[in-house]
Amino acid sequence: MQDFAFFLGRFHVLALHLPIGIVVVAVVLDWVARRERHRALARVSPFLWGAAAVSAVLTAVLGYLHFAEGGFTGPSADSHRFYGTVTAVAAVFIWWLSRRNAGAVDGLRLAAGVVLLALVSVTGHYGGNLTHGSTFLLEYAPAPLRALIGAAQRRPPVTSVAMADPYLDVVQPLLEQRCGGCHNGDKRNGGFSMASYDFTLVGGDTGRAVVPGNLEASELFYRVGLPPDDEAHMPAEGKTPLTAAQVAIMRWWIEAGAPHDTTVSAVGITADVESLLAAELGLGGAPAAASVPTGAATADAELVARLFAAGFLVRQRAEDDAHLVVSVNSPGGALDGAAIATLTTAAAEIVDLNLANASLDDDGVAALGELPAVTHLRLGRNRITDRGLAALGELPLLEHLNLYGNSGVTDAGLESLVRIGSLRELYLWQTGVSAEGVERLRLQRPELRVELGSGRVLTAAGE
Repeated sequence: MQDFAFFLGRFHVLALHLPIGIVVVAVVLDWVARRERHRALARVSPFLWGAAAVSAVLTAVLGYLHFAEGGFTGPSADSHRFYGTVTAVAAVFIWWLSRRNAGAVDGLRLAAGVVLLALVSVTGHYGGNLTHGSTFLLEYAPAPLRALIGAAQRRPPVTSVAMADPYLDVVQPLLEQRCGGCHNGDKRNGGFSMASYDFTLVGGDTGRAVVPGNLEASELFYRVGLPPDDEAHMPAEGKTPLTAAQVAIMRWWIEAGAPHDTTVSAVGITADVESLLAAELGLGGAPAAASVPTGAATADAELVARLFAAGFLVRQRAEDDAHLVVSVNSPGGALDGAAIATLTTAAAEIVDLNLANASLDDDGVAALGELPAVTHLRLGRNRITDRGLAALGELPLLEHLNLYGNSGVTDAGLESLVRIGSLRELYLWQTGVSAEGVERLRLQRPELRVELGSGRVLTAAGE
């Protein structure tokens, strides 16, 4: 039932345009109907205001359902909900006024209509903040206007790559443009906000988004580098992805320690990165697409083709690293034995494997023990039990394991994972592991970071 409510709530963004249009038409008609020769139009007004009231109430109800889905926080979210409710109530009030005085337009109704237009505008403004971020409307506003309303002043234009702030001038604008619509101070999809440097590093429900100096542990870099048709790719839902040059910039920034409050010259860059930054900052230089650093390493084309034919998406881990990042092509479908066997033919090459939502059972997991190069393994939403985890003890380099949504994994299965000495991160939310089991795991492996969902993280210091 909850999923159906969330499904209906998604129609809020479609329904909200209807009352806006009707209210505008109704106010204009009431204004025109004040003149004697157009007085007959007043008889239509009650029908328009009735339609406005019904559509406004429906939109508000759908908005509450959408809000219940989560991810909407902050002043804009609260203000949007408040003013949307007031707008619906005001529309019903004006409908009542129009029915009391059908066939004529009095000053009170016209004034109320104008007030409603203002409410619609304010509600839309806060809704736009949720969709595009709170800085969207004022991004190009003149400095005097920004000062008048207390908005932060825009940073001065960058005139050289050397003097640019790596985060404030390059990375933050890049992320706001591509990801800010879903991950801002008011709308935190997945619990993740990019409203500030600290929020960007902390991440959301899936853990740390950026770990300075550690590319492999940075979930943000992993997701932006996935193929666009991968369900875990970000930005999602058909939004414009980062270009290859922008992904390369993110790689440089994270590997450099995610610097901020400094200058590019203080961090130090190569000529290739300088060209990328110059293009991103609009300072000329080589086109960004042509400036992506190239390396000599190239993945085996025949092996990649074989994996693709077996139902996997494959990419090279980096320009200078021919190891493979592999994920299922069609999440939700079942991997057969032949597809899993194909993975073993690339055992020495696969370092990052995403088999989430692949109907994988314990027998399928057993074959994964033959992939000794894997460091990142995502097995969320499958049919894995404690029996299947035993095979993972054969993976000598495994650092990151995601078991989200496998209810058959219990405390007993943790005994197999304790023996994986290389393991650094473990995702256990919506599994059958108990609080007592998690506590025992913390005592046995205090250095292990355990993600429990809803922002709960277990470390050596406790939860």
